[in-house]
Amino acid sequence: MDAKIVKINDAMIALEKIARAQIKTDEDRLLVASALMAVTRNLYLETLGPVDTARVFASIVESFEFVEEMIQHTRPTIH
Repeated sequence: MDAKIVKINDAMIALEKIARAQIKTDEDRLLVASALMAVTRNLYLETLGPVDTARVFASIVESFEFVEEMIQHTRPTIH
């Protein structure tokens, strides 16, 4: 496996474990997710700067919209 993919996988596993340990209630899910988003934003800003960070986040939004559109088109219509 490519070293970068391994790094991403290892980080995801470790960070998810830490994040889930912080969740005690349903509300905590959103609070922890918000914290992860803030940390992610800060890391992108430090590495890419504000313009490219905005592009990354715009791409993420577009991917959510694309997936939602695909789901809408694959749901069966009940007549």
